Amino acid sequence: MSLERRSVSKVLDRAYVEMSMKGKAGKVNRKEAIAAVAQEMGVPVENVGLIRIDGQSGTTNVVGRFYVYGSPESKKKVHPKYLDQRTLSKEEREKLKQEKKKAAIPAPAPAAEAKK
Repeated sequence: MSLERRSVSKVLDRAYVEMSMKGKAGKVNRKEAIAAVAQEMGVPVENVGLIRIDGQSGTTNVVGRFYVYGSPESKKKVHPKYLDQRTLSKEEREKLKQEKKKAAIPAPAPAAEAKK
């Protein structure tokens, strides 16, 4: 794994990191890529957010794009939630979907007052 590019945004408390993984095409999943970047950068896994993983044509190399946040709180504020949902297992995603459905059910409307 090698660092290709890194830039820092102090306002958003994150770093944009682009890592190259040699020979990992089809062999690395999202959670493993996040864990590898966290280990490489020396930060907790909770502070790393995956943006995308792209293969390079003609090779077995993979380029991953990540946001590395300064704290889990800053990640919660800024990082898109749908990107975190991609790293969940199928069962965890279904559970989250069911919780959203329960929250979306409106409360019963109060009884309308009788016309005078």
